Amino acid sequence: MTGRHRRPPEPAPPEPAPPERAAALLHAAGTGRAVEEEGVVVFDGSAVPYAYRDVHHPDGRYERHLQRLDPPPPTLPL
Repeated sequence: MTGRHRRPPEPAPPEPAPPERAAALLHAAGTGRAVEEEGVVVFDGSAVPYAYRDVHHPDGRYERHLQRLDPPPPTLPL
């Protein structure tokens, strides 16, 4: 029908930060500086390790950078 307008759907509320991220987010907000965490993770159902860097910004933004860790090439006999 013409002339009728629908209200756009309400945006979903933001999901709360998992407990493991909450401490870093609070620290970043309290100090006013970005907090970085680094490590290695293997996801469920995979045998491939990934290096990760999590950056927690004081304004609540969160970034995760992943880099696949491939095994080094095999050494060749001389």
